[in-house]
Amino acid sequence: MKEVLMGTENALRIETLEKSFFPGQGVGTAGKQLMVLSKISMSINEGEFVGLLGPSGCGKSTLLNIVAGFIQADKGLVLFQGLPVTRPSPERSVLFQDSVLFPWLTVKENIIYGLKNRKEKREIIEEKYLRTIQLVELNGFDHFYPKQLSGGMQQRAALARVLIMESPMLLMDEPFASLDAQTRMLMQQLLLDIEKEIRPTILMVTHDIEEALILSDRILIMGKLPGQIIHEVKVPFSRPRDLSMIGKSEFGKIKDELRRVLFDCKSSVCK
Repeated sequence: MKEVLMGTENALRIETLEKSFFPGQGVGTAGKQLMVLSKISMSINEGEFVGLLGPSGCGKSTLLNIVAGFIQADKGLVLFQGLPVTRPSPERSVLFQDSVLFPWLTVKENIIYGLKNRKEKREIIEEKYLRTIQLVELNGFDHFYPKQLSGGMQQRAALARVLIMESPMLLMDEPFASLDAQTRMLMQQLLLDIEKEIRPTILMVTHDIEEALILSDRILIMGKLPGQIIHEVKVPFSRPRDLSMIGKSEFGKIKDELRRVLFDCKSSVCK
């Protein structure tokens, strides 16, 4: 697995991005434009982990989908490694809230699916698989099917399927939201452990303030519709990290700051 060190060059750059949708047919809504994103500008450095917080429905997932290339912006610029984003690419892998594993394939078959489609040599696939399965701690479950795994194990397999592609950027959309509290903490620690080995550039959408603080180098907060970046916090905790940081007084202070900003976003204060 190749290592990417956090540098000063922008892996991702977004300038004055705008996106609107037209709601479906309905009383008083037909043809009425809904602006979801307004003048979004941000950048992410190589190897940096950025958490994206904001009230429900503020356009976080829409922004992530534009970066992924699933949808196109109406205005603005999205550059990844200096090139315009116009379509999905294996250079920007996506980890969804649900594991989205193929139920008819085993754990191993799911994880190596992308490499096989890319027609990698068998020995390279096997080498990368063995390294990745150890990273996500699923050794011994190679021939299990998704329905035989717990929710947390399914999400580990989904994470492995993304990591094995060695994409420079990983986009995460509430990847642990469907898990119970204990399993979610285990997955957070697993991601911290994986980051000791590799440092992809990561943009993660989450509603969980603690999760954003535990994992991120920097946190951006979006305001309510039309979504804009209204607040930024640089997380001061050095790496490597573990969950013991939750008990630090500084952790609590930053968490309270983020909570206040998010609370204001649910009132008339947030613009």
